[in-house]
Amino acid sequence: MKPLLVLCIYLSAFMLLSACAQESGTILAQKELVQEKAEIPVFPDVPAQQFSWITEDGGQSQLDFNPRVDILFVTDNSDSMKTAQANLIKNLNRFTNGITSNKMIDYHIGVISTWDSSERFAKAKKDTYQMGDLRFAKTVAGTETQERFVTKKDSAAVLANTLKIGIAPYSEGGPEVEEFFSPLTAALQKNGRGAANEDFFRDDAQLVVIFMTDADDSSNITSEQIAQTLIDFKGGNKDKVSVYGVLVDKNDADTNKDFGLRVRPDYHPECFTPDKKKRISGCGPFGPANIEKAIVLANQGNGTEKEIRKKFIMSIISPNFGAELGSMGDSITVKTLAKQIYLSQIPRVDESGKLMLRVRYGTPDLLTQGKGQLIANKINGGWTYDNSSNSVKLSGDIKYDYKEGARFAVDLVPIPLAN
Repeated sequence: MKPLLVLCIYLSAFMLLSACAQESGTILAQKELVQEKAEIPVFPDVPAQQFSWITEDGGQSQLDFNPRVDILFVTDNSDSMKTAQANLIKNLNRFTNGITSNKMIDYHIGVISTWDSSERFAKAKKDTYQMGDLRFAKTVAGTETQERFVTKKDSAAVLANTLKIGIAPYSEGGPEVEEFFSPLTAALQKNGRGAANEDFFRDDAQLVVIFMTDADDSSNITSEQIAQTLIDFKGGNKDKVSVYGVLVDKNDADTNKDFGLRVRPDYHPECFTPDKKKRISGCGPFGPANIEKAIVLANQGNGTEKEIRKKFIMSIISPNFGAELGSMGDSITVKTLAKQIYLSQIPRVDESGKLMLRVRYGTPDLLTQGKGQLIANKINGGWTYDNSSNSVKLSGDIKYDYKEGARFAVDLVPIPLAN
């Protein structure tokens, strides 16, 4: 092909492409101009969403507030417990202050004594109480009544006299090899109609057991068994059970312990050589290991083992006996006043992330009018929402404006149900 012809072809193609590019640019510019001149859409105003608040059914019994607690002392009445019982009575007001002074709490307080399964004990013991029988309450003058336990209608003096069961010396048939788990088990079984402990234990009440001894349990019931027995007794609800101990520590001096915990050849021959003259290194000291283990197992869910021991076990020889006893009573009060309310619908969360949920406390008339004490949404001294159970949990340290017959109302905006 001739060079001139080739050149002409290239020039023609170049001019054609340039024209196309120009035209494309012109069309694009025209489209942009049209878009600029197009009107911006205007949408009608949408009114703010209106939420309908509802109040949970006030007829549900779970909105009532009748906190109940059944407190059972399992008290050692052997020779060595005279001083410990005196300390209990002397500081009893510090223990009961929060429980008895709170008008809301409906309490039962009773006491059973230790047991000894030996033949000697069965023949020699002087009182008529059988294993697990609640001791009779006592009047202000100290005489026995026909009641087996103390209630909020009784005075502080009646409670003190009832808990002061005294000691039964060994020489007069008192216990030697103390058992605590067996009489406790028997006490739970004697709650039926016509039984010795009828009406003491209530289904909806917190169950509190307090072991008070300088010895350990010697029954054939294990720590695991007694802990599970208590939980089963409350329908498997661990939150309804608390077990405390006013005990000696294994590191306390032997003189502060029951003979069975002392490192002596007659009680712990395994700690001595066959001739009983030399103690084997590393054997002992001994403490109420079985009771301590039962306390830890029964209170599982209340922290680590160390935390449980600190909260639920106090020293029977503590120089701060009164203060520690008072802390124990306060702990019982807080747990008794704690409450959980299950909701029938899931509450909505507003745009700021706040739960659309309110909790009020007051008489039915006030609540119906939308009034009553408004309980704060906070961990301490208020309520929190548990998403896993769709429930409101009220802490036990709320300062209520107490009114006779008061209950709760829960107001919420529910999440709409899916179609």
